[in-house]
Amino acid sequence: MLQKVYDYDTFSADDIMGEADIDLQSLITSAMAFRDPGIFGNMQIGKWLKSDDNALIEDSPVEISDGKVKQMMTLKLQNVESGEIELELEWIPLDQ
Repeated sequence: MLQKVYDYDTFSADDIMGEADIDLQSLITSAMAFRDPGIFGNMQIGKWLKSDDNALIEDSPVEISDGKVKQMMTLKLQNVESGEIELELEWIPLDQ
């Protein structure tokens, strides 16, 4: 999923910094396999691997941390000369 990334300006319009291509499939698959992460200790349960086909700077593990499914990732921004973005995603089931 290609998303536009903007900076935040208090007194002027936000500027586009580039685009980030985020694949949520590893987070979704891992979270669905561990429906109740609160009963597990902290551990890695999945991973999105860096490849020539994605913008990852390094492998992106999916982990259970403090009873929550989370994924950290660092991506190269696209359609811009240079730049990176660091993200922490958290799975929140709709039934909560």
